[in-house]
Formats: sequence, structure tokens, C-alpha cells
Amino acid sequence: MADIEQQLHEDRALRNAAKRLVKADLGFVKGDMAEKGIGGRIAGRAKDGAADIAENTADYAGEHRLQVGTGFFIAAAAFAGWIFRDRLADAVYNLFHEKGPLEEAAEKAEQLAEDARSLFE
Repeated sequence: MADIEQQLHEDRALRNAAKRLVKADLGFVKGDMAEKGIGGRIAGRAKDGAADIAENTADYAGEHRLQVGTGFFIAAAAFAGWIFRDRLADAVYNLFHEKGPLEEAAEKAEQLAEDARSLFE
């Protein structure tokens, strides 16, 4: 019976010690939350995450200069192509639908003949 009572006292002592630890931790958390609110914590974590992303991006760009440079060049070319899309489309159209010298001469001859007919009528 003495062993059971001894075990009971030891278990209670362990329980009480654990309870004090939990209460102390809870007190630290409450004090920390009062010092810095939830909004501040969210902002701090977002700031830390953004800093990590920026650091990782800088490391990647440093290690892969050729790929990053190629990507920037392609993006700049695509942007320029989009800006000048109408002029580029006209240039491509004229490239494939360009009239040869014979066609131009025939059009001029037709225009002259039409002008001459209108003079006599």
C-alpha cells in the first residue's frame, strides 16, 4: 500500500509540475500576443517570406545568368512586337503581297488608258 501511495504522490508532483509549465507557457504566449498583435505577426511573416523569395531569386539569377538574360530578351522582344503589331502585320502582308514590276506597269497602263477614255468622252 505504501508503494501505491508513494506512486500517487510522485504522479501528483509530476502532474503539478507539468501544470505549472503549461501555465507559464500560456503566460508567455499571452504576454507575447499583447506585445505584438496578430496583424503585426502576419505582416512580419509576410515580410520574412518576401525577403526569402527575393534572396532565392537573387541566388537563382546569379547561378543562371544566361537563362535569365534570355528570358528578359524574349520578354522585351514580345513586348516590342505587341507594341508594333500593326506595323509588323503590314510589313509581313506587303512582303507576301508585293507587286512585281510588270504588275505595277500594267496598273499604270490601265490608269493611263482610263484617263484617256475619260478625256474623249
